[in-house]
Amino acid sequence: MAYVYLLDMYKFIEKRLADASAALEKTDGDSPGKSLQQGRIDTLRQFQEFLKENFNPRLPRRIRETYFGKKD
Repeated sequence: MAYVYLLDMYKFIEKRLADASAALEKTDGDSPGKSLQQGRIDTLRQFQEFLKENFNPRLPRRIRETYFGKKD
């Protein structure tokens, strides 16, 4: 996987998370739309965690430190 593609994927996930969070705030009560948005958020976070666990270690050290900070 190209490094740029992975970094773009992180940006895309963050944008989708922000959209889903905004949509969650707009829904009212216990509507099915609220559970849909919560499911979107949970799924996006799980995918983001999967990428961090499986692909971040394969990034070159400089890129990892620049975008994700130093790991102590």
